[in-house]
Amino acid sequence: MRRYILTGICFVLFGNFLFCSDLKRPPIWTLFLVSNIPTNIGVVTTDFGGGGRFKVLSPELKSSYPGLTPIHSDAIARFQNGKVYVVNRLGKDSIQILDPNLSYQTIAEWSVGEATNPQDIILSVAQSKAFVSLYGSRFLRVLHSETGSIIGNIDLGSYSETSLNQDHLPEMAGMIGVGNSLYVCLQRLDRNDSSGYFPPYGSSLLVEIDMTSNQVIGTYEFPIPNPLGKPQFIKLFGEDHLIFATANRLGFLSALDGGVTAFRLSSKTFLSRMLYDEKASGGDILAIQIANDTTGYASVLDASFNKTLQVFNPSNGQRLNTLLSIPTSTDASLSSLLIARDGILYVGNKEFEKPGVTMYDTRNNSNLLSPNPISVDLQPFDFIELSE
Repeated sequence: MRRYILTGICFVLFGNFLFCSDLKRPPIWTLFLVSNIPTNIGVVTTDFGGGGRFKVLSPELKSSYPGLTPIHSDAIARFQNGKVYVVNRLGKDSIQILDPNLSYQTIAEWSVGEATNPQDIILSVAQSKAFVSLYGSRFLRVLHSETGSIIGNIDLGSYSETSLNQDHLPEMAGMIGVGNSLYVCLQRLDRNDSSGYFPPYGSSLLVEIDMTSNQVIGTYEFPIPNPLGKPQFIKLFGEDHLIFATANRLGFLSALDGGVTAFRLSSKTFLSRMLYDEKASGGDILAIQIANDTTGYASVLDASFNKTLQVFNPSNGQRLNTLLSIPTSTDASLSSLLIARDGILYVGNKEFEKPGVTMYDTRNNSNLLSPNPISVDLQPFDFIELSE
C-alpha cells in the first residue's frame, strides 16, 4: 500500500511520493569508529526531507556509532552475501551497496530506472542474480548480483488489479527467498479510485517465481489484501511459515478489516484464520514480528491516530499486553519492528524531538532493555541484522 495518508503512518507510506536530496558525506575520521560485529544491528534512518543515514547500533553498548553513510530519505535495507543492500526508493531509484569491512561505506550503486520506485531486493548468489521489486513498473527487475547490470525482466503486469481504469501495475512490494523460490507480494491497488487514495481492489497475490528460470510457478491469493513491509520467515506451530501484516484499508480509508496472515510453506496455502485481527487490536496493523507460537508483536494505529505496540498470542489471536502507547497529541509514530536471533525486539520510535530505538527481551516477558530510546541521530525507519 503506497498512498498519501498522514505522518502517523509515514513509515509505511511517506517515501513513495517524496523527492529528497541526500545528506553530505560524514567526516573521514568516522570510518575508524565502526566495529564490524555480527550482533550489531543496521538501522536505516531518515529526516523525511533532506536525506538519511545508514547507522549501526551496538546492542551490548546500547548506543549507535557516529557518522556513517548517507542514503536516500526513503529507503529500506537487506543484509545479503556479506554486504548491506540499501533500496533507495522513489526519487533515487537505486540499489546502494555498503561494505561492512569498510565501515559500511558505499562501494557501488546501481540504477534500476527512473521513477520505478524499488521496494525490496533478494539475491540468489548461486544464480548470480539480484531480484528487485518495482512499485512503479509492471516488471520485476533482474540484475547481475556482482555488477548490477540488468540481465532480465519478469513481466507481472498480467497480475494487476482489474478495475475499470486498470493501471497495469501490480504494486509489487516486499519479497522473501526460500530455497530456489522467490515469493513476491502484489498489493494490487486501484490507483484511479475516486477517493484519491489507493485502496486494494479485490484480492492481493503472493507470486512464487523460480529463481533459475525466472518463471512464475505459483500464485496464491491472500485471505486479506494489502500486505505491508517485509515478510517474516519463522517456524510456527512446528512448520515453516511466511508471516505478513495485511492491512486491507488503512489511513483515511481505515476500517477494522485487516490482520496478521500466515502462509504454510509445506502445503503452499494460507492458514484459514488470522493470527491476529484488527478487531482485537483496535486499529490498523502496520508492522508485525512473531517470536514463537504464543508471542507476537504488532504496531497498531487506531482511528484517532493513537499508536500502540501490542503483544498478542498467535495461537488464539488474543491481545495480551500493550508495551508502548503514543497518543495522537504526540508528534511521533512507530516504525519497523525486528526480532533478532538473540530474541531482542527492536522498535523504531520516530518522535521528532527524541527519535530512537527501543529494545525489549522477547525471551524474558518482553522486559524493557532500554529505558530511554537509543539515539541514532535521525529517525529510525528500518532494521536489519548484520549477519546471515
